[in-house]
This record gives sequence, structure tokens and C-alpha cells, in this order.
Amino acid sequence: MAVRLLLEDFDEGDLNDSAAGADTLMEISASTSNDEALREIAKALAEENQPSISTSTKSKPKRFKSLTEVDLKEIEDNRHAKSTKRKTKWGVNLLQEWSREKFGQEIDLHTISPENLNNNLRHFYAEIQPKPSEKENQEETSSEYHKNTIKGIRSALNRHLNDIGRNIDIVKDKEFKQANAALQGKLKQNMQLGLSKPTQHKAVISPADLQKISTYLTSGVNPVLLRYRVWFDLSIHFVSRGLEFHQQLNPQSFLFLEDDNGNEYVALSHETKQKNWQGGLSNQEAPQDKRMYATGEPTCPVLSLKSFLRHTDTQADALFNHIVKDASVSPQLHDTWYMAKPVKPYQFTKFMPDISRNAGCTRNYTAHCLRATTIQALNDDGFEIRHIMFMSGHRNEASVRSYNRECSTEQKHSLSKALARVSRPEANHSVPQRRTTNLSGPTSTAPAPPTSAMETSDGNTFNINNNTLNRNSSNSLYASFINNSSFNNCTFNFASNSQ
Repeated sequence: MAVRLLLEDFDEGDLNDSAAGADTLMEISASTSNDEALREIAKALAEENQPSISTSTKSKPKRFKSLTEVDLKEIEDNRHAKSTKRKTKWGVNLLQEWSREKFGQEIDLHTISPENLNNNLRHFYAEIQPKPSEKENQEETSSEYHKNTIKGIRSALNRHLNDIGRNIDIVKDKEFKQANAALQGKLKQNMQLGLSKPTQHKAVISPADLQKISTYLTSGVNPVLLRYRVWFDLSIHFVSRGLEFHQQLNPQSFLFLEDDNGNEYVALSHETKQKNWQGGLSNQEAPQDKRMYATGEPTCPVLSLKSFLRHTDTQADALFNHIVKDASVSPQLHDTWYMAKPVKPYQFTKFMPDISRNAGCTRNYTAHCLRATTIQALNDDGFEIRHIMFMSGHRNEASVRSYNRECSTEQKHSLSKALARVSRPEANHSVPQRRTTNLSGPTSTAPAPPTSAMETSDGNTFNINNNTLNRNSSNSLYASFINNSSFNNCTFNFASNSQ
């Protein structure tokens, strides 16, 4: 009876419309106590009639970012470096300037058909030439662009077409075969007419100038020299270009570690973006675990870096910062030499020219000259190309060989002497000894090792002095190989064919 009275307090729709109503009645029939049944019915119907809490009112943190279209556009634009964007814009402007001069209007690259674009590019490649006032042409008597510049213009146009959503490739697609043939013919014609100029690579710093730089950087202890020395050491030991690399470094970028033999070294704690390692989907892992080892000398690069970090403001977010004015006057009276104000990117371009000028070098070198110098030094010291690629970050051997382009002065002299022996075998042609220079500090003068000799059955004597083999033989061509080679920890087996 009590159950029936309680149910009368609720509308019939409350029980019929809710799934809980049927469940509640089933529970009632199974109950052995009216009191229990009443409590269960009241509880179930009360919960059913409570208003549901909207999930929108809950303050639950979002897992994913919420970006606007402007934010997405900015991320998409980051796939190209700023320098690449400038080159792309310049290439497109050059094409449109040519089109206005030739046709009186610009080319609509959004709608032009591949056939018409191929015909326009065919003429464009053959007709482009620099303005007389352009910087590139001031140093040349040629009226033609450098071959690499023309190739860069084509790449710029191809990037722009891809950026605006055109599904065409003016480099590889067969629809542009004629245009590329015109470009090929243009470059070959320039070569035949003597208008093609060789690529001007960055200069390799001479051993004499390296010695001057080392002497200057270790000539004192002050904020200017310490900052230059750390910048110089990092450029060499991590084989960087000296500009984009240093902008990404901060005081937390370094790990001070020891190898299995207990030797202290410095490694980077994060990846750095460089020209040949831009990141992205197609990017492989950049070479890691490059090391700058301690040398145990007063000019040790690891000690210099530690001192540099100690004298940097603890609030600094960048590694290279402006110098505190008072510390530059009396550094011994101040613990902080560098404030929390980063050096601007353009100022890095002045570091190497300033070092060259202050050291009294024969010319002003650039930051990229350091990279060329280090790669050339590794090659001259006999390191395998895969080891050089590990340090330089190159992904193919051809790129490394573009740095190993020059012979040293001693090597060029030796080559000339070898050729002189071909034309004048009876003359006595001496070959200069090869000199080596320490890239990171002053060279130490050590006595030359004693000279020893080996005699073979044919009477030829091999003199071993300072790890260089000089063979005294009437066969001058054969001797030139030995004269221009250096050997370390090698075993030689000689066989004589003399009768």
C-alpha cells in the first residue's frame, strides 16, 4: 500500500519516459522490504529529475592548440628560409620585368598554361642579362649572369609556382623540355664565347694568417678578445658557417662531458638549423655528438667557453651578448662582462673581418672562410671523406669536394717541380717541406725526429724524416709520389724487379 501511495506522487510520464523507471519497478518487485523499496524509488526518481550539467560549463583544459588561419599561414611560410624567400621574390620580379619589356604586360602565373609558360621561359632564359649597375656585374666584364645565378632564377620560379598551388615542375616536367634545352644551350654558348666565369669560392685562410689570428686572440684577457676567441673556436670545432649557427646558441646549449677515457669535451645539447639541415619531413637526423675537446693548455677552447659563460649575465637568453661598458674599461673589477642583450644577426658578419684586421692579416676574411679552412685542413690531414662529412654536415661527397678544391702553396710548388722533372729530368729540383698550422692555438716548435734510412735491394734509399718519405731515385716520376705524400704508422713492403 505504501509503495502505491509513493508512486502516486510522481507523474506516470516520469516513469514511462525514463529508462530508470522500468529498472526501479523491477527492483521493487525483487525487494523483500517496503521501506527499502520506498527508499530506492525515491532515490532513483530524484536522480532522474536532476538537471544535467552541461559539459561546456566545465573548465577542462584543451589538449590541442586552436590556431587561426593567420597562424597556419605563418607556419606554412616557415618552410622556406628568409634568404630563400628573397631569392624567390627576386627571380619572379626579374621574369615579370622581362615580360613587361617584351609584351607590355606581366605574366599571370596563376592561370598560364604549361605550353605558353614553356614558350615564354624558352625566350626568357636566352634573353636575360644583368643590369650594368647590378652588384654582381660590377666585378665582371661579362654581360651575362653567372651560370649558378641563372640556375637559381629557374629554381626561384619553380618554388613560386609551387607556392601558388600550380602542379607543374619547370625543371623536370617534359612540357618544359624546350625551355630547359634553351637554358642548356645558353650556358654552353657562354662557355664557348668565354663569357662563363668560374665560381668564386670562399678563400681558405693561409697558415701565416692563421698564426696571426691565433696570436691576436690569445694576446690578452678582456671581454672583446674572449668573445672573439669563443666565437672563433666554436666556428672551427663545430665546422659552422659562423652566422646562422651562433644565433641559435644560448648558455644552456652546451654539455660538458667526459669520454670513456676520461677526456673532457663539450657537445651541443640541441639541434641547430643550418643551410644543409633545415628540418622538415624529408630531413634526416643532423650529425650529432660533434665534440670540442679540452687541450690542457692555457688557450684551451673548453676553458675559454667556461670563462665566457661565467662572465655572462645569468638572465641572458642568447650566448653572444653586448659587452658591459664598464667591464670593457676595467674587466678585472667586474664579474659580469656581457649583459642580457643579444648581438644582432648582422653584427656576426663583422666578427671575422674585425679579427682579420686587428690581427694584421693579408686580407679580410669572412665567417664562411673559417668553414672552408676547417674542411680543407681535415682533408690535408688525411681524414676520410665520411669523417669530414660528419663534421661539416654535408650529405654527399660532391659538396665536400667543392671545398677541397685548392692545393696549398707547397702542394702547388711540388706539382710544378714534378712537371719540371718531366721536361728537364737532368736538373736537380728540390721540393719544399710541407708546413702545418694549428687552427685553435699557437703552434709549438718541436725538434724534428731523427732521420733514418732504409735501403732496398736495388740500391734506392728511402729517407724518413718528420713522417715524410723522400725517395732518391733516378725515376723522377716515381719519386714525385713519395715527395708529396705523408705517412703515419704505416708498414711498407718493397719489391725490386732489378736483375
